[in-house]
Amino acid sequence: MKQLRIFLLLAAIATSLSMEAQQTKIAYINSQELLEKMPEALAANDKYIAFARELDSIGSVYVNEYQKLVNQIQGDPSLSEFAREAKIQDALALEQRIQKYDADMQVKLEAKKQELYDPIIKSATEIVKQVAKENGYTHVIDNSLGVLIMAPEGDDILPLVKKKMNIQ
Repeated sequence: MKQLRIFLLLAAIATSLSMEAQQTKIAYINSQELLEKMPEALAANDKYIAFARELDSIGSVYVNEYQKLVNQIQGDPSLSEFAREAKIQDALALEQRIQKYDADMQVKLEAKKQELYDPIIKSATEIVKQVAKENGYTHVIDNSLGVLIMAPEGDDILPLVKKKMNIQ
């Protein structure tokens, strides 16, 4: 009798695991390709590039000023030792300003990227979830990162997501 109970319990567990395994449906999507096709991502990219160019042009003014100062120091042998030392100090201060500006620029660029792309990524993620749910997928793997070494076969849902977003 005890053996029958154990057998029935093991059979119930095996059936449960088998049913659970059958309910798993895996899909994949290349999120990078999706973003490249989204008009709002393309517009965000244009804004980001314009912002980066604006910051870069300001930095270029500092670099040009620095280069002019270095050329004066190197190209004018008639400078007195005092004047040369003063210009070297000015050049060093300007070099530090350029380095600080460069670091600040990187922070501003990262903040701008988040400001522009986070809402787009959030929206795309929600649509991917909707498509997955509508089509019975339990897992969606992003294969754009190339990190996944091995995974079970799945379906590419990029065409379904693009259709839902009205993207060609």
